[in-house]
Amino acid sequence: MPSLLCDFYKTSHRIQYPENTQILYSTFTPRSNKQAPYLDRVVSFGFQAFISKYLIHYFNDNFFNRPESDVVSEYSQFIAQTLQIKDSGEHIAQLHQLGYLPIRIKAIPEGKSVAIKVPVMTIENTHPDFFWVTNYLETLINVCLWQPMTSASIAFAYRSALAKFAEKTCDNKAHIPFQSHDFSMRGMSSLESAEMSGAGHLTSFLGTDTIPAISFISSYYGSQNLIGTSIPASEHSVMSAHGVDELPTFRYLMQKFPDSMLSIVADTTDFWHNISVNLPLLKDEIMARSAHAKVVIRPDSGDFFAILCGNSTACNEHERKGLIECLWDIFSGTINTKGYKVLDPHIGAIYGDGVTYDKMLSVLEGLEQKGFASSNIVFGVGAQTYQRNTRDTLGFAVKATSITINGTEKAIFKNPKTDDGLKKSQKGRVKVLSFEHYIDGLTATDDFADDMLELVFENGKLVKHISFDQIRDNINAQL
Repeated sequence: MPSLLCDFYKTSHRIQYPENTQILYSTFTPRSNKQAPYLDRVVSFGFQAFISKYLIHYFNDNFFNRPESDVVSEYSQFIAQTLQIKDSGEHIAQLHQLGYLPIRIKAIPEGKSVAIKVPVMTIENTHPDFFWVTNYLETLINVCLWQPMTSASIAFAYRSALAKFAEKTCDNKAHIPFQSHDFSMRGMSSLESAEMSGAGHLTSFLGTDTIPAISFISSYYGSQNLIGTSIPASEHSVMSAHGVDELPTFRYLMQKFPDSMLSIVADTTDFWHNISVNLPLLKDEIMARSAHAKVVIRPDSGDFFAILCGNSTACNEHERKGLIECLWDIFSGTINTKGYKVLDPHIGAIYGDGVTYDKMLSVLEGLEQKGFASSNIVFGVGAQTYQRNTRDTLGFAVKATSITINGTEKAIFKNPKTDDGLKKSQKGRVKVLSFEHYIDGLTATDDFADDMLELVFENGKLVKHISFDQIRDNINAQL
């Protein structure tokens, strides 16, 4: 039930605050990128989905629209059975009688990015009887928001890097929305995490195999444009089902998908045999396909850099050259205006085994040194990119910074002497003056007209709606 979507210790904090507490004000802030230095920008994302899914629909369906006696008894009985303390649940009854969450939330517009340590959200209660609700929601806020924001920030960093390489080695950037393809769903911790993280990926890219992320975005944001897409692709079971000789398997798949792009995993048996022997035999058939029916070769194991960019110490000529140069030797291509080689549009490559930000950079740098445009490779990003993260990746935390007692507001803060500065919180109310800078030490009487934190939720209602198209526009404006 909604009244128990929190850490245990939250249930007793209500009676621990000073008598006559009326308003509690807290901030939600990414405090550090020490665990992921390449994430120097934090993308605001996920607020509307979180508000709609939990603060509105979940609370309405499972709390406010249920009989008061049921929700109160469930809460009281659970506390008695687990904490062995008596709690009448009177405060739960009062909240139920109010009929909505008396909360005000302001947030950075979704799709905009801020510097580390700039608060992305503030939350406070709007009714003095329910000051306890503000930080009662802390656990739910953290568990629902750190991942979509972290994944959106990672996607933004990937896209920014790809844009820089495109600027140096490509004639245009049309390929970038498809150059990072989300392979992460099977490696995520749950369906919901796959939806939220996958949606974060789609703020910067169009390529995805995480289908539920598209439905998630459609449900909570809406879009008039393409949200995400993919292409037909084989897997090892398909390849091995046809037998060890993969030449007829390539032909079979190309015949099944004559008019669409097709990704073929090429290392089920002998990758370099497929590249050096089978692809030359298939050249005429591949070149006869429409340019919109590109055949994409996918290696899926081994040393990623050596496979794509070559291994100078290898005995085999093809291994020395690497996949991209081998494809150039077979299918040729063009030299763009920047002087870099671009593979013929009938052939391409994707690599998706254990891709990380650093691995991606090393491949792009290797291709650049060999004279190839960055557009010649697509990266499938999976668990190594999106699953190996925690709330600490960007140091997200909700901290109370202002309290009003008997009508008097005062700043409160956290600044442990035993800490290195990470856990030091803001003081008082905050105002974000730019996406790089904020000020704190304010009170409710200060002027917030120029605050970049926008009101998005108040008293049970979403007061500002943003479409996914607007989020993408915000992303694009920063590139």
